[in-house]
Amino acid sequence: MPPAANRPLATDDTGRPVRPALTREYIVRTALAILDRDGAAGLSMRKLGAELGTNPMAFYHHLPNKSALFDGVIEAAYAEIDIDIDGLARTGGWRDLLAAFARSLREVLRRHPHVVPLVATRPAYSPAVLGLADRALGALGRSGFADRELLVMVNALRSFTIGHVLAEVGDPVGGPVATEQEAAELLGPYPNLARATAGGYRPQEQFEQGLRALLDGFERWPRQAVSKPV
Repeated sequence: MPPAANRPLATDDTGRPVRPALTREYIVRTALAILDRDGAAGLSMRKLGAELGTNPMAFYHHLPNKSALFDGVIEAAYAEIDIDIDGLARTGGWRDLLAAFARSLREVLRRHPHVVPLVATRPAYSPAVLGLADRALGALGRSGFADRELLVMVNALRSFTIGHVLAEVGDPVGGPVATEQEAAELLGPYPNLARATAGGYRPQEQFEQGLRALLDGFERWPRQAVSKPV
């Protein structure tokens, strides 16, 4: 199903469009659509009101200021992470669960590149995000890692994924950068770098290699024995 803000408007008996009720979900999904289209600088309470066809005062009880609006957008992005936490923990173990989280987060951020700076710099304290994190830590606890270590592991994967996507799809600060061909020519006098970068930039491959390196490192951390349920 498409996001709420992108669904066609329902119509009444005369065929005239009827706007959905101003629920928090609908407002936030509309804000996310504006962010995708115009970037963070283009998202304001005034523009959101215009997109919704209402005065911004009409949704202030849902989102009282721009900070709350950005927090809602982050929550909406995290809600798109699609992993079966309990199933992966039960059948695949901690590696599969952490890998699925990183891959799904990457997919979400690639869909919403303008959300990346928000996710990177704004802590997410909404019940939906905290609930997801709590369930994941609970499932990972069956692996024998200490709670604090699990949090470090999740945060390391999150930071790695956000940084990778930022380099992959983020807008370069200061304007355009060298094309791949121009970069290859610039590396001519540097044979070691030229060999290492032969074949061009392969973000998917590099992401998977980095992810595997992190998981392999976690594999060597000490764990406590976990008793299996009878």
